[in-house]
Amino acid sequence: MLLVDRDQGPGVDGRDIHLLKIFFLRLAAAAVSYGIFFCVGTSSLYSLIRRGLSCQRARKILIGFTITMLVAATAHLGLYMGQILLQFPSLAAEYVNRSALLRRLTITQTCLRRLTYFQSDIIVVWRAWAIWEGNIYVHIILALCIVATGATSLTVLVFNFKSTFDGVRYTRDTQNFLGTFSLLVTNFTATAFIGWKLWYYRKNIKKYINRSKKGHTRVESIMILLMESGGLYCIFWILLMIGDYGYFGPDFGLEWFQPNISGLYPTIIIFMVSRQMMISEEVFSFGSDSFAASSAGVQATVWIPAQRQSYPATELSDDALELAKSDVAP
Repeated sequence: MLLVDRDQGPGVDGRDIHLLKIFFLRLAAAAVSYGIFFCVGTSSLYSLIRRGLSCQRARKILIGFTITMLVAATAHLGLYMGQILLQFPSLAAEYVNRSALLRRLTITQTCLRRLTYFQSDIIVVWRAWAIWEGNIYVHIILALCIVATGATSLTVLVFNFKSTFDGVRYTRDTQNFLGTFSLLVTNFTATAFIGWKLWYYRKNIKKYINRSKKGHTRVESIMILLMESGGLYCIFWILLMIGDYGYFGPDFGLEWFQPNISGLYPTIIIFMVSRQMMISEEVFSFGSDSFAASSAGVQATVWIPAQRQSYPATELSDDALELAKSDVAP
């Protein structure tokens, strides 16, 4: 039995009831996901601004990205609410050309979504890029992924323009593949590289740190968090790809609140950066021989049977110094 047939009743058009259900589901999902994203985004902005903006170009860029994603998500939700209102003739003014306005709203929402997706992937790739600093092969792969994301996003945008204004029809599978596959590959690749670095850390560095085998070091916990959140994000993209074939069909989908989810993952990364919870490649560069650091008069040293080396505190990043103070017994 079709879902529309289930909603049939005396004097009630089943199609109208079905569409109302879809509207409410979309709006509820969009509102809840936006609320979560807004809380995390404002927390990230507060933490970044609190640390100061003078002579910190990278911090200013992160603030700009966060504000842009928040504005895009807010505008997307507002436009969608307006789109719902335009679906009801009694709620729209008589002089309004509803068809033309709905087309413009659809294109604008598509642009906002694609902007959020692309910014999200830039931040995710940047995080993996920083962890693999100096590895040209990893950087080339990540660069190709982000270029592919940008190219497919522009292609989908062109498809939407032609479909909306010229009546050109593209298959659902074509738009689904172009719209989500490259984004999934980019996020999976970045997450896989972080997982690879986690494996390297456990194999070459953690065994030299005086800590119970059952516990996680600070660096390990951060990488696990990045991997888990990246994995969940990839799963969400998979759900988005197969959503058109789900219970409610293409009428519901997941893309109406996907901009909030896409903004949430990189905003978590930005929040971790603002709280000085991130790591860089320098942390991983001492695993082959030994690791030592001194900071604020405290000497922290890891002994390796074959050799002992010391590195001045000025040669280490804040991440490495924090690692030495928190994970290495003095």
